[in-house]
Amino acid sequence: MRTGQSLRFVDVFDGSPDELAKLIPDKAKARFGYWQLDYVYAAGRFVTVRCKYDDEKELDVKLTHNVARCDYRIGAQKTLILSCN
Repeated sequence: MRTGQSLRFVDVFDGSPDELAKLIPDKAKARFGYWQLDYVYAAGRFVTVRCKYDDEKELDVKLTHNVARCDYRIGAQKTLILSCN
């Protein structure tokens, strides 16, 4: 997370973003959704989350430990809240 910037969008990838394997959410509603990810780790791979902020800068976060699911919620200010467990 970047201090002072609101998260506006995320992309979730199976592996490195350079491999172009962007994952579609398993559930995508107008204000919330999630990606089920445990199958990626079961196959010996990893997940990368690309975070896009208010200032249009991006930050890639490699999730090397097993993450079962990433949930997102869009708040009242149209900011995005992401939680991966």
